Amino acid sequence: MPAPSIKDSSFAPPLPPSSWLPRLLVSITALAALILVVLQVGFVGEVTPWLHRGTLLLSLLFAVEQSLTWLSRRHLSAWAKREAILLGTALFVLIIMIGLAVAGWMGGHDTKLSLLAHSAVQGVVLAILVLRGLRHQARLTAITLRPGWLLLTGFALIVLAGTALLKMPRAVVPGAELTWLDALFTSTSAVCVTGLTVVNTATFFTPTGQIIILALIQIGGLGIMTLTFFTAAILFQGLSLHDRLLLGEMIAEKRLAHVGETLRFIVIFTIIAEALGAVAIFFSLPGDHDAGERMFHAVFHSVSAFCNAGFSTFPNNLADQWVNEIGALQILVCALIILGGLGTLPAYDGLRFLKRRLAWMMDPTLARPRLRVHTRLVLYTTLILVVGGTLAIYASEFLLFDGASSAGRWMTAFFHSVTARTAGFNTVDMGGIGPVTIHLLVFLMLVGGSPGGTAGGIRTTVFAVATLHLWNQLRGLDHIALFRRRLPSGTGARALGILVLVMAWLFVNFAVLRQLQPGTPDTALVFELVSAFATVGLSLNLSPELTTGAKLVIVLNMFVGRLGLFTLATTFMPLARKPLHSHPQEDVLLV
Repeated sequence: MPAPSIKDSSFAPPLPPSSWLPRLLVSITALAALILVVLQVGFVGEVTPWLHRGTLLLSLLFAVEQSLTWLSRRHLSAWAKREAILLGTALFVLIIMIGLAVAGWMGGHDTKLSLLAHSAVQGVVLAILVLRGLRHQARLTAITLRPGWLLLTGFALIVLAGTALLKMPRAVVPGAELTWLDALFTSTSAVCVTGLTVVNTATFFTPTGQIIILALIQIGGLGIMTLTFFTAAILFQGLSLHDRLLLGEMIAEKRLAHVGETLRFIVIFTIIAEALGAVAIFFSLPGDHDAGERMFHAVFHSVSAFCNAGFSTFPNNLADQWVNEIGALQILVCALIILGGLGTLPAYDGLRFLKRRLAWMMDPTLARPRLRVHTRLVLYTTLILVVGGTLAIYASEFLLFDGASSAGRWMTAFFHSVTARTAGFNTVDMGGIGPVTIHLLVFLMLVGGSPGGTAGGIRTTVFAVATLHLWNQLRGLDHIALFRRRLPSGTGARALGILVLVMAWLFVNFAVLRQLQPGTPDTALVFELVSAFATVGLSLNLSPELTTGAKLVIVLNMFVGRLGLFTLATTFMPLARKPLHSHPQEDVLLV
Protein backbone atom coordinates (compact mmCIF):
# COMPACT_ATOMS: atom_id res chain seq x y z
CA MET A 1 0.00 0.00 0.00
CA PRO A 2 1.56 3.36 -1.03
CA ALA A 3 2.33 5.91 1.63
CA PRO A 4 -0.19 8.72 1.96
CA SER A 5 0.65 11.91 0.09
CA ILE A 6 1.56 14.90 2.20
CA LYS A 7 -0.21 17.21 -0.18
CA ASP A 8 -3.58 15.47 -0.24
CA SER A 9 -3.88 13.71 3.06
CA SER A 10 -4.40 14.45 6.69
CA PHE A 11 -0.86 13.21 7.45
CA ALA A 12 0.71 16.54 6.47
CA PRO A 13 3.30 17.75 8.96
CA PRO A 14 2.20 20.64 11.17
CA LEU A 15 3.26 24.15 10.33
CA PRO A 16 6.21 25.53 12.26
CA PRO A 17 5.12 26.89 15.62
CA SER A 18 4.59 30.64 15.80
CA SER A 19 5.34 32.90 18.71
CA TRP A 20 2.63 34.81 20.47
CA LEU A 21 3.68 38.17 18.98
CA PRO A 22 2.90 37.39 15.30
CA ARG A 23 -0.43 35.85 16.32
CA LEU A 24 -1.31 38.93 18.35
CA LEU A 25 -0.34 41.21 15.47
CA VAL A 26 -2.47 39.18 13.04
CA SER A 27 -5.52 39.54 15.29
CA ILE A 28 -4.96 43.27 15.87
CA THR A 29 -4.30 43.97 12.18
CA ALA A 30 -7.34 42.00 11.01
CA LEU A 31 -9.60 43.74 13.54
CA ALA A 32 -8.23 47.15 12.55
CA ALA A 33 -8.75 46.40 8.85
CA LEU A 34 -12.33 45.28 9.47
CA ILE A 35 -13.13 48.42 11.49
CA LEU A 36 -11.62 50.74 8.86
CA VAL A 37 -13.46 49.04 6.00
CA VAL A 38 -16.81 49.20 7.78
CA LEU A 39 -16.34 52.83 8.85
CA GLN A 40 -15.17 54.05 5.44
CA VAL A 41 -17.63 52.13 3.26
CA GLY A 42 -20.66 51.95 5.51
CA PHE A 43 -20.57 55.11 7.60
CA VAL A 44 -18.27 57.85 6.28
CA GLY A 45 -18.05 57.27 2.54
CA GLU A 46 -14.98 59.47 2.08
CA VAL A 47 -11.31 59.58 3.02
CA THR A 48 -11.05 61.79 6.09
CA PRO A 49 -7.65 62.71 7.64
CA TRP A 50 -8.10 60.27 10.51
CA LEU A 51 -9.09 57.46 8.13
CA HIS A 52 -6.02 58.27 6.06
CA ARG A 53 -3.76 58.06 9.10
CA GLY A 54 -5.55 54.91 10.25
CA THR A 55 -4.91 53.26 6.88
CA LEU A 56 -1.22 54.16 7.04
CA LEU A 57 -1.01 52.72 10.55
CA LEU A 58 -2.77 49.58 9.32
CA SER A 59 -0.23 49.24 6.52
CA LEU A 60 2.61 49.66 9.01
CA LEU A 61 1.18 46.94 11.27
CA PHE A 62 0.77 44.70 8.24
CA ALA A 63 4.40 45.29 7.20
CA VAL A 64 5.62 44.45 10.71
CA GLU A 65 3.47 41.32 10.82
CA GLN A 66 4.78 40.19 7.42
CA SER A 67 8.38 40.79 8.51
CA LEU A 68 7.92 38.75 11.68
CA THR A 69 6.33 35.97 9.65
CA TRP A 70 9.33 35.91 7.32
CA LEU A 71 11.74 35.78 10.24
CA SER A 72 9.84 32.92 11.91
CA ARG A 73 10.13 30.61 8.89
CA ARG A 74 12.98 28.14 8.70
CA HIS A 75 12.64 27.26 5.02
CA LEU A 76 11.90 30.58 3.36
CA SER A 77 12.04 29.36 -0.23
CA ALA A 78 9.56 26.52 0.33
CA TRP A 79 7.24 28.80 2.29
CA ALA A 80 7.42 31.56 -0.35
CA LYS A 81 6.63 29.05 -3.10
CA ARG A 82 3.66 27.65 -1.18
CA GLU A 83 2.17 31.08 -0.48
CA ALA A 84 3.25 32.90 -3.64
CA ILE A 85 -0.22 34.33 -4.28
CA LEU A 86 -0.50 35.85 -0.82
CA LEU A 87 3.04 37.21 -0.94
CA GLY A 88 2.41 38.86 -4.28
CA THR A 89 -0.75 40.45 -2.94
CA ALA A 90 1.11 41.66 0.16
CA LEU A 91 3.73 43.28 -2.05
CA PHE A 92 0.94 45.05 -3.93
CA VAL A 93 -0.39 46.41 -0.64
CA LEU A 94 3.03 47.68 0.38
CA ILE A 95 3.43 49.53 -2.93
CA ILE A 96 0.07 51.25 -2.49
CA MET A 97 1.00 52.06 1.12
CA ILE A 98 4.13 53.87 -0.07
CA GLY A 99 2.04 55.78 -2.56
CA LEU A 100 -0.43 56.81 0.13
CA ALA A 101 2.38 57.97 2.40
CA VAL A 102 4.29 59.90 -0.26
CA ALA A 103 1.50 61.39 -2.39
CA GLY A 104 0.15 64.22 -0.27
CA TRP A 105 -2.69 64.91 -2.68
CA MET A 106 -4.30 61.60 -1.68
CA GLY A 107 -4.29 62.24 2.03
CA GLY A 108 -7.75 63.15 3.25
CA HIS A 109 -9.18 64.29 -0.09
CA ASP A 110 -12.58 63.05 -1.21
CA THR A 111 -11.67 61.76 -4.65
CA LYS A 112 -12.67 58.49 -6.24
CA LEU A 113 -9.07 57.44 -6.73
CA SER A 114 -8.18 58.18 -3.12
CA LEU A 115 -11.23 56.29 -1.87
CA LEU A 116 -10.41 53.36 -4.14
CA ALA A 117 -6.77 53.23 -3.01
CA HIS A 118 -7.59 53.37 0.71
CA SER A 119 -10.37 50.81 0.35
CA ALA A 120 -8.06 48.53 -1.62
CA VAL A 121 -5.43 48.58 1.14
CA GLN A 122 -7.98 47.94 3.89
CA GLY A 123 -9.85 45.25 2.01
CA VAL A 124 -6.80 43.40 0.71
CA VAL A 125 -5.11 43.36 4.12
CA LEU A 126 -8.28 41.97 5.67
CA ALA A 127 -8.66 39.39 2.89
CA ILE A 128 -5.03 38.24 3.19
CA LEU A 129 -5.28 37.72 6.93
CA VAL A 130 -8.60 35.89 6.59
CA LEU A 131 -7.25 33.67 3.83
CA ARG A 132 -4.15 32.89 5.85
CA GLY A 133 -6.44 31.89 8.67
CA LEU A 134 -8.03 29.32 6.36
CA ARG A 135 -4.91 27.19 6.62
CA HIS A 136 -6.21 26.30 10.06
CA GLN A 137 -9.61 25.21 8.72
CA ALA A 138 -8.53 21.61 9.31
CA ARG A 139 -8.75 22.30 13.05
CA LEU A 140 -12.42 23.09 12.61
CA THR A 141 -13.27 20.26 10.25
CA ALA A 142 -11.36 17.77 12.38
CA ILE A 143 -14.05 18.16 15.02
CA THR A 144 -16.37 15.17 14.79
CA LEU A 145 -19.47 17.09 13.76
CA ARG A 146 -22.03 16.15 11.17
CA PRO A 147 -21.86 18.20 7.94
CA GLY A 148 -25.27 19.66 8.78
CA TRP A 149 -23.86 21.43 11.83
CA LEU A 150 -21.12 23.08 9.78
CA LEU A 151 -23.60 24.16 7.11
CA LEU A 152 -26.03 25.50 9.70
CA THR A 153 -23.34 27.42 11.57
CA GLY A 154 -21.75 28.79 8.40
CA PHE A 155 -25.02 30.04 6.90
CA ALA A 156 -26.17 31.48 10.24
CA LEU A 157 -22.94 33.47 10.65
CA ILE A 158 -23.17 34.84 7.11
CA VAL A 159 -26.82 35.83 7.67
CA LEU A 160 -25.94 37.67 10.88
CA ALA A 161 -22.96 39.40 9.23
CA GLY A 162 -25.16 40.44 6.32
CA THR A 163 -27.76 41.79 8.72
CA ALA A 164 -25.15 43.98 10.41
CA LEU A 165 -23.79 45.21 7.08
CA LEU A 166 -27.23 46.14 5.76
CA LYS A 167 -27.80 48.22 8.90
CA MET A 168 -24.94 50.54 7.95
CA PRO A 169 -26.20 54.07 7.17
CA ARG A 170 -24.69 54.15 3.68
CA ALA A 171 -26.38 50.87 2.72
CA VAL A 172 -29.76 52.60 2.39
CA VAL A 173 -30.76 55.81 0.65
CA PRO A 174 -30.74 59.05 2.69
CA GLY A 175 -33.85 59.39 4.84
CA ALA A 176 -34.66 55.68 4.79
CA GLU A 177 -34.40 53.48 7.85
CA LEU A 178 -34.08 49.70 7.80
CA THR A 179 -35.22 47.95 10.95
CA TRP A 180 -33.21 45.07 12.38
CA LEU A 181 -35.98 42.63 11.47
CA ASP A 182 -36.14 43.86 7.88
CA ALA A 183 -32.33 43.69 7.67
CA LEU A 184 -32.46 40.09 8.95
CA PHE A 185 -35.24 39.28 6.47
CA THR A 186 -33.29 40.74 3.53
CA SER A 187 -30.00 39.13 4.57
CA THR A 188 -31.64 35.72 4.99
CA SER A 189 -33.40 36.06 1.65
CA ALA A 190 -30.10 36.90 -0.06
CA VAL A 191 -27.95 34.23 1.61
CA CYS A 192 -30.65 31.61 1.09
CA VAL A 193 -31.02 32.82 -2.55
CA THR A 194 -34.75 33.31 -2.13
CA GLY A 195 -35.61 36.80 -3.38
CA LEU A 196 -38.49 37.70 -1.07
CA THR A 197 -38.21 41.36 -0.08
CA VAL A 198 -40.00 43.62 2.37
CA VAL A 199 -38.44 46.74 0.82
CA ASN A 200 -37.69 47.59 -2.80
CA THR A 201 -34.11 46.56 -3.55
CA ALA A 202 -33.75 49.07 -6.40
CA THR A 203 -35.07 52.18 -4.64
CA PHE A 204 -34.43 51.50 -0.94
CA PHE A 205 -30.77 50.42 -1.04
CA THR A 206 -27.82 52.43 -2.31
CA PRO A 207 -25.24 50.87 -4.64
CA THR A 208 -23.31 49.97 -1.49
CA GLY A 209 -26.32 48.10 -0.10
CA GLN A 210 -26.95 46.41 -3.43
CA ILE A 211 -23.33 45.24 -3.61
CA ILE A 212 -23.68 43.80 -0.10
CA ILE A 213 -26.80 41.93 -1.23
CA LEU A 214 -24.96 40.72 -4.35
CA ALA A 215 -22.08 39.40 -2.23
CA LEU A 216 -24.50 37.61 0.07
CA ILE A 217 -26.23 36.03 -2.94
CA GLN A 218 -22.91 34.78 -4.34
CA ILE A 219 -21.74 33.40 -1.00
CA GLY A 220 -25.12 31.77 -0.37
CA GLY A 221 -25.31 30.34 -3.89
CA LEU A 222 -21.89 28.71 -3.83
CA GLY A 223 -21.99 27.89 -0.11
CA ILE A 224 -19.65 29.23 2.53
CA MET A 225 -18.02 25.84 3.15
CA THR A 226 -17.45 25.32 -0.59
CA LEU A 227 -15.68 28.67 -0.81
CA THR A 228 -13.65 27.93 2.31
CA PHE A 229 -12.45 24.54 1.10
CA PHE A 230 -11.78 25.84 -2.41
CA THR A 231 -9.64 28.71 -1.11
CA ALA A 232 -7.77 26.40 1.23
CA ALA A 233 -7.14 23.90 -1.57
CA ILE A 234 -5.90 26.55 -4.02
CA LEU A 235 -3.76 28.58 -1.64
CA PHE A 236 -2.55 25.95 0.79
CA GLN A 237 -1.82 22.89 -1.33
CA GLY A 238 -4.66 20.42 -1.21
CA LEU A 239 -7.31 18.88 1.03
CA SER A 240 -6.90 16.38 3.80
CA LEU A 241 -8.63 13.01 3.72
CA HIS A 242 -11.05 14.16 6.42
CA ASP A 243 -11.81 17.31 4.40
CA ARG A 244 -12.58 15.17 1.35
CA LEU A 245 -14.98 12.99 3.33
CA LEU A 246 -16.74 16.02 4.78
CA LEU A 247 -16.86 18.01 1.58
CA GLY A 248 -17.96 14.99 -0.43
CA GLU A 249 -21.13 14.81 1.66
CA MET A 250 -21.76 18.54 1.18
CA ILE A 251 -21.38 18.60 -2.61
CA ALA A 252 -22.93 15.15 -3.19
CA GLU A 253 -19.69 13.63 -4.50
CA LYS A 254 -19.18 10.08 -3.21
CA ARG A 255 -15.93 9.44 -5.07
CA LEU A 256 -13.25 10.80 -2.75
CA ALA A 257 -10.62 10.91 -5.49
CA HIS A 258 -12.81 13.32 -7.48
CA VAL A 259 -13.80 15.67 -4.64
CA GLY A 260 -11.05 18.20 -5.35
CA GLU A 261 -11.73 18.11 -9.09
CA THR A 262 -15.49 18.51 -8.54
CA LEU A 263 -14.88 21.40 -6.15
CA ARG A 264 -12.74 23.25 -8.68
CA PHE A 265 -15.31 22.61 -11.39
CA ILE A 266 -18.12 24.05 -9.23
CA VAL A 267 -16.31 27.33 -8.64
CA ILE A 268 -14.85 27.72 -12.14
CA PHE A 269 -18.13 26.73 -13.82
CA THR A 270 -19.98 29.30 -11.71
CA ILE A 271 -17.53 32.08 -12.52
CA ILE A 272 -17.57 31.36 -16.26
CA ALA A 273 -21.36 31.03 -16.46
CA GLU A 274 -21.94 34.27 -14.55
CA ALA A 275 -19.31 36.16 -16.55
CA LEU A 276 -20.72 35.07 -19.91
CA GLY A 277 -24.24 35.78 -18.66
CA ALA A 278 -23.25 39.28 -17.56
CA VAL A 279 -21.74 40.06 -20.97
CA ALA A 280 -24.81 38.75 -22.81
CA ILE A 281 -27.23 40.63 -20.57
CA PHE A 282 -25.21 43.83 -20.98
CA PHE A 283 -25.68 43.76 -24.76
CA SER A 284 -29.37 42.89 -24.43
CA LEU A 285 -30.17 45.97 -22.35
CA PRO A 286 -31.28 49.21 -24.08
CA GLY A 287 -28.45 51.62 -24.82
CA ASP A 288 -30.20 54.72 -23.46
CA HIS A 289 -28.49 54.35 -20.08
CA ASP A 290 -24.88 54.85 -19.05
CA ALA A 291 -22.56 51.92 -19.85
CA GLY A 292 -21.44 51.64 -16.21
CA GLU A 293 -25.03 51.45 -15.01
CA ARG A 294 -25.88 48.82 -17.59
CA MET A 295 -22.83 46.76 -16.62
CA PHE A 296 -23.84 46.87 -12.95
CA HIS A 297 -27.36 45.73 -13.85
CA ALA A 298 -25.92 42.98 -16.05
CA VAL A 299 -23.56 41.62 -13.38
CA PHE A 300 -26.21 41.79 -10.67
CA HIS A 301 -28.85 39.98 -12.70
CA SER A 302 -26.42 37.38 -14.03
CA VAL A 303 -25.34 36.40 -10.50
CA SER A 304 -28.90 36.62 -9.19
CA ALA A 305 -30.24 34.46 -12.03
CA PHE A 306 -27.55 31.78 -11.91
CA CYS A 307 -27.87 31.54 -8.13
CA ASN A 308 -31.67 31.40 -8.52
CA ALA A 309 -32.00 34.36 -6.14
CA GLY A 310 -34.58 36.52 -7.91
CA PHE A 311 -33.26 39.87 -6.61
CA SER A 312 -33.36 42.70 -9.13
CA THR A 313 -31.98 46.23 -9.35
CA PHE A 314 -35.03 47.30 -11.35
CA PRO A 315 -37.87 48.90 -9.32
CA ASN A 316 -40.46 46.40 -10.61
CA ASN A 317 -38.14 43.44 -11.12
CA LEU A 318 -38.15 42.30 -14.76
CA ALA A 319 -41.67 43.70 -15.09
CA ASP A 320 -40.07 47.16 -15.11
CA GLN A 321 -41.09 49.27 -18.08
CA TRP A 322 -37.46 49.65 -19.21
CA VAL A 323 -36.90 45.92 -19.82
CA ASN A 324 -40.24 44.06 -19.67
CA GLU A 325 -40.61 43.74 -23.45
CA ILE A 326 -37.07 42.53 -24.16
CA GLY A 327 -37.48 38.87 -25.08
CA ALA A 328 -33.72 38.29 -25.42
CA LEU A 329 -33.18 39.38 -21.81
CA GLN A 330 -35.87 36.99 -20.58
CA ILE A 331 -34.36 34.09 -22.54
CA LEU A 332 -30.90 34.82 -21.10
CA VAL A 333 -32.25 34.96 -17.56
CA CYS A 334 -34.12 31.69 -18.12
CA ALA A 335 -30.96 30.05 -19.43
CA LEU A 336 -28.99 31.12 -16.36
CA ILE A 337 -31.79 29.96 -14.05
CA ILE A 338 -31.92 26.52 -15.67
CA LEU A 339 -28.14 26.23 -15.72
CA GLY A 340 -27.85 27.07 -12.04
CA GLY A 341 -30.84 24.94 -11.09
CA LEU A 342 -29.64 21.79 -12.86
CA GLY A 343 -26.75 21.36 -10.46
CA THR A 344 -23.06 21.07 -11.14
CA LEU A 345 -23.04 17.26 -11.30
CA PRO A 346 -25.15 17.08 -14.52
CA ALA A 347 -23.05 19.86 -16.05
CA TYR A 348 -19.81 18.10 -15.09
CA ASP A 349 -21.12 14.75 -16.30
CA GLY A 350 -22.42 16.31 -19.52
CA LEU A 351 -19.10 17.94 -20.41
CA ARG A 352 -17.23 14.74 -19.62
CA PHE A 353 -19.72 12.78 -21.76
CA LEU A 354 -19.17 15.11 -24.73
CA LYS A 355 -15.40 14.80 -24.38
CA ARG A 356 -15.53 11.00 -24.25
CA ARG A 357 -18.10 10.91 -27.04
CA LEU A 358 -15.74 12.79 -29.35
CA ALA A 359 -12.92 10.44 -28.40
CA TRP A 360 -15.17 7.43 -29.08
CA MET A 361 -16.13 8.82 -32.49
CA MET A 362 -12.43 9.13 -33.33
CA ASP A 363 -11.66 5.65 -31.98
CA PRO A 364 -14.69 3.26 -31.91
CA THR A 365 -12.65 0.64 -30.04
CA LEU A 366 -13.01 2.70 -26.86
CA ALA A 367 -15.82 2.02 -24.42
CA ARG A 368 -18.99 3.80 -25.45
CA PRO A 369 -19.66 6.66 -23.01
CA ARG A 370 -22.98 7.12 -21.25
CA LEU A 371 -24.56 9.70 -19.00
CA ARG A 372 -25.21 8.88 -15.37
CA VAL A 373 -28.73 7.92 -14.36
CA HIS A 374 -28.81 11.00 -12.13
CA THR A 375 -27.97 13.29 -15.05
CA ARG A 376 -30.57 11.72 -17.32
CA LEU A 377 -33.24 11.85 -14.64
CA VAL A 378 -32.52 15.52 -13.93
CA LEU A 379 -32.57 16.48 -17.61
CA TYR A 380 -35.77 14.58 -18.43
CA THR A 381 -37.61 15.81 -15.33
CA THR A 382 -36.52 19.40 -15.94
CA LEU A 383 -37.63 19.23 -19.57
CA ILE A 384 -41.03 17.79 -18.61
CA LEU A 385 -41.58 20.42 -15.92
CA VAL A 386 -40.54 23.33 -18.14
CA VAL A 387 -42.55 22.26 -21.19
CA GLY A 388 -45.52 21.03 -19.18
CA GLY A 389 -45.47 24.11 -16.99
CA THR A 390 -45.37 26.40 -20.03
CA LEU A 391 -48.40 24.72 -21.61
CA ALA A 392 -50.34 24.66 -18.33
CA ILE A 393 -49.60 28.31 -17.50
CA TYR A 394 -50.51 29.41 -21.01
CA ALA A 395 -53.85 27.63 -20.73
CA SER A 396 -54.64 28.84 -17.21
CA GLU A 397 -53.49 32.43 -17.68
CA PHE A 398 -54.54 33.22 -21.25
CA LEU A 399 -57.32 30.75 -22.09
CA LEU A 400 -59.10 30.51 -18.73
CA PHE A 401 -58.09 33.99 -17.57
CA ASP A 402 -57.34 37.31 -19.22
CA GLY A 403 -53.82 37.67 -17.81
CA ALA A 404 -51.15 40.24 -18.60
CA SER A 405 -48.25 39.32 -20.84
CA SER A 406 -44.71 40.55 -21.42
CA ALA A 407 -42.86 40.03 -24.73
CA GLY A 408 -45.72 37.81 -25.86
CA ARG A 409 -48.01 35.28 -24.20
CA TRP A 410 -45.86 32.23 -24.90
CA MET A 411 -42.77 34.01 -23.59
CA THR A 412 -44.63 34.98 -20.41
CA ALA A 413 -45.81 31.40 -19.87
CA PHE A 414 -42.34 29.99 -20.55
CA PHE A 415 -40.57 32.52 -18.32
CA HIS A 416 -42.81 31.92 -15.31
CA SER A 417 -42.65 28.16 -15.79
CA VAL A 418 -38.86 28.46 -15.42
CA THR A 419 -38.69 31.16 -12.75
CA ALA A 420 -41.27 29.45 -10.51
CA ARG A 421 -38.82 26.62 -9.92
CA THR A 422 -36.90 28.63 -7.28
CA ALA A 423 -35.69 31.71 -9.24
CA GLY A 424 -38.29 34.31 -8.26
CA PHE A 425 -38.05 36.80 -11.14
CA ASN A 426 -41.30 38.06 -12.61
CA THR A 427 -42.19 39.92 -15.81
CA VAL A 428 -45.80 40.73 -14.86
CA ASP A 429 -47.48 41.88 -11.66
CA MET A 430 -47.87 38.73 -9.57
CA GLY A 431 -50.83 40.22 -7.74
CA GLY A 432 -52.87 40.10 -10.94
CA ILE A 433 -52.36 36.49 -12.06
CA GLY A 434 -55.27 34.05 -12.31
CA PRO A 435 -56.34 31.65 -9.52
CA VAL A 436 -55.51 28.49 -11.48
CA THR A 437 -52.07 29.88 -12.33
CA ILE A 438 -51.42 30.46 -8.63
CA HIS A 439 -51.97 26.77 -7.90
CA LEU A 440 -49.77 25.73 -10.82
CA LEU A 441 -46.97 28.00 -9.58
CA VAL A 442 -47.28 26.56 -6.07
CA PHE A 443 -46.75 23.07 -7.50
CA LEU A 444 -43.74 24.16 -9.58
CA MET A 445 -42.26 26.02 -6.61
CA LEU A 446 -42.64 22.99 -4.38
CA VAL A 447 -40.84 20.70 -6.85
CA GLY A 448 -37.99 23.19 -7.26
CA GLY A 449 -34.64 22.48 -8.88
CA SER A 450 -32.11 19.68 -8.77
CA PRO A 451 -29.66 18.52 -6.07
CA GLY A 452 -26.22 20.10 -6.04
CA GLY A 453 -27.44 23.32 -7.65
CA THR A 454 -28.49 26.70 -6.35
CA ALA A 455 -32.21 25.92 -6.47
CA GLY A 456 -34.48 24.87 -3.61
CA GLY A 457 -37.71 22.93 -3.25
CA ILE A 458 -38.04 19.20 -2.66
CA ARG A 459 -35.81 18.66 -5.75
CA THR A 460 -36.64 17.21 -9.13
CA THR A 461 -35.06 13.84 -8.32
CA VAL A 462 -37.13 13.44 -5.16
CA PHE A 463 -40.31 14.23 -7.06
CA ALA A 464 -39.45 11.87 -9.94
CA VAL A 465 -38.29 8.97 -7.75
CA ALA A 466 -41.24 9.31 -5.36
CA THR A 467 -43.66 9.30 -8.30
CA LEU A 468 -41.99 6.23 -9.83
CA HIS A 469 -41.93 4.46 -6.47
CA LEU A 470 -45.64 5.09 -5.95
CA TRP A 471 -46.37 3.93 -9.50
CA ASN A 472 -44.40 0.73 -8.93
CA GLN A 473 -46.17 0.11 -5.65
CA LEU A 474 -49.52 0.33 -7.43
CA ARG A 475 -48.26 -2.14 -10.02
CA GLY A 476 -46.83 -4.52 -7.43
CA LEU A 477 -43.15 -3.98 -8.26
CA ASP A 478 -40.59 -3.75 -5.49
CA HIS A 479 -37.76 -1.94 -7.30
CA ILE A 480 -37.21 1.09 -9.54
CA ALA A 481 -35.41 0.69 -12.87
CA LEU A 482 -34.30 3.74 -14.84
CA PHE A 483 -32.40 3.81 -18.12
CA ARG A 484 -31.45 0.14 -17.80
CA ARG A 485 -30.14 0.66 -14.30
CA ARG A 486 -31.66 -0.41 -10.98
CA LEU A 487 -31.83 2.12 -8.14
CA PRO A 488 -30.69 0.97 -4.67
CA SER A 489 -33.41 -0.44 -2.44
CA GLY A 490 -34.81 2.15 -0.11
CA THR A 491 -34.33 5.11 -2.51
CA GLY A 492 -38.01 5.28 -3.36
CA ALA A 493 -39.11 5.00 0.27
CA ARG A 494 -36.66 7.75 1.22
CA ALA A 495 -38.06 10.03 -1.50
CA LEU A 496 -41.61 9.45 -0.27
CA GLY A 497 -40.39 10.06 3.29
CA ILE A 498 -38.97 13.43 2.27
CA LEU A 499 -42.31 14.34 0.68
CA VAL A 500 -44.21 13.41 3.85
CA LEU A 501 -41.75 15.35 6.01
CA VAL A 502 -42.02 18.46 3.83
CA MET A 503 -45.82 18.38 3.75
CA ALA A 504 -45.95 17.99 7.54
CA TRP A 505 -43.57 20.94 7.98
CA LEU A 506 -45.58 23.16 5.63
CA PHE A 507 -48.86 22.17 7.29
CA VAL A 508 -47.61 23.17 10.75
CA ASN A 509 -46.07 26.41 9.49
CA PHE A 510 -49.22 27.33 7.59
CA ALA A 511 -51.27 26.91 10.77
CA VAL A 512 -48.85 29.18 12.65
CA LEU A 513 -48.72 31.72 9.81
CA ARG A 514 -52.51 31.86 9.64
CA GLN A 515 -52.67 32.89 13.29
CA LEU A 516 -49.90 35.47 12.94
CA GLN A 517 -51.30 37.03 9.75
CA PRO A 518 -55.09 37.27 10.28
CA GLY A 519 -57.33 38.59 7.55
CA THR A 520 -55.07 37.41 4.71
CA PRO A 521 -56.51 34.95 2.17
CA ASP A 522 -55.26 31.39 2.64
CA THR A 523 -54.13 31.23 -0.98
CA ALA A 524 -51.76 34.17 -0.49
CA LEU A 525 -50.39 32.64 2.73
CA VAL A 526 -49.77 29.25 1.13
CA PHE A 527 -48.11 30.92 -1.86
CA GLU A 528 -45.84 33.01 0.38
CA LEU A 529 -44.97 30.05 2.63
CA VAL A 530 -44.12 27.67 -0.23
CA SER A 531 -42.17 30.43 -1.97
CA ALA A 532 -40.06 30.96 1.16
CA PHE A 533 -39.50 27.26 1.90
CA ALA A 534 -38.63 26.47 -1.72
CA THR A 535 -36.36 29.59 -1.84
CA VAL A 536 -38.26 30.94 -4.85
CA GLY A 537 -38.99 34.57 -4.05
CA LEU A 538 -42.30 35.03 -5.87
CA SER A 539 -45.00 36.77 -3.86
CA LEU A 540 -48.58 37.90 -4.41
CA ASN A 541 -47.43 41.32 -3.11
CA LEU A 542 -47.79 40.08 0.47
CA SER A 543 -44.20 40.31 1.77
CA PRO A 544 -44.21 44.05 2.68
CA GLU A 545 -47.49 43.59 4.60
CA LEU A 546 -46.32 40.73 6.83
CA THR A 547 -46.52 41.17 10.58
CA THR A 548 -43.47 40.81 12.79
CA GLY A 549 -44.31 37.22 13.74
CA ALA A 550 -45.11 36.28 10.14
CA LYS A 551 -41.77 37.68 8.96
CA LEU A 552 -39.95 35.51 11.49
CA VAL A 553 -41.82 32.42 10.24
CA ILE A 554 -40.87 33.27 6.66
CA VAL A 555 -37.23 33.84 7.70
CA LEU A 556 -37.19 30.42 9.38
CA ASN A 557 -38.63 28.75 6.29
CA MET A 558 -36.12 30.41 3.97
CA PHE A 559 -33.27 29.21 6.20
CA VAL A 560 -34.63 25.67 6.55
CA GLY A 561 -35.44 25.46 2.85
CA ARG A 562 -31.93 26.48 1.82
CA LEU A 563 -30.19 24.00 4.12
CA GLY A 564 -32.69 21.24 3.46
CA LEU A 565 -35.34 19.97 5.84
CA PHE A 566 -34.09 16.39 5.63
CA THR A 567 -30.49 17.51 6.28
CA LEU A 568 -31.53 19.48 9.37
CA ALA A 569 -33.74 16.65 10.61
CA THR A 570 -30.90 14.13 10.38
CA THR A 571 -28.53 16.65 11.96
CA PHE A 572 -30.63 17.13 15.07
CA MET A 573 -31.79 13.52 15.25
CA PRO A 574 -29.55 11.32 17.42
CA LEU A 575 -27.99 8.38 15.64
CA ALA A 576 -29.76 5.07 16.29
CA ARG A 577 -27.74 2.25 17.79
CA LYS A 578 -27.50 -0.91 15.76
CA PRO A 579 -29.73 -3.52 17.43
CA LEU A 580 -28.00 -6.57 18.82
CA HIS A 581 -30.82 -8.87 17.76
CA SER A 582 -33.80 -8.91 15.39
CA HIS A 583 -37.46 -9.33 16.25
CA PRO A 584 -40.01 -11.72 14.73
CA GLN A 585 -41.82 -10.34 11.70
CA GLU A 586 -45.58 -9.74 11.63
CA ASP A 587 -47.73 -7.97 9.08
CA VAL A 588 -50.32 -5.17 9.61
CA LEU A 589 -53.22 -4.06 7.41
CA LEU A 590 -52.62 -0.80 5.52
CA VAL A 591 -55.61 -0.76 3.16
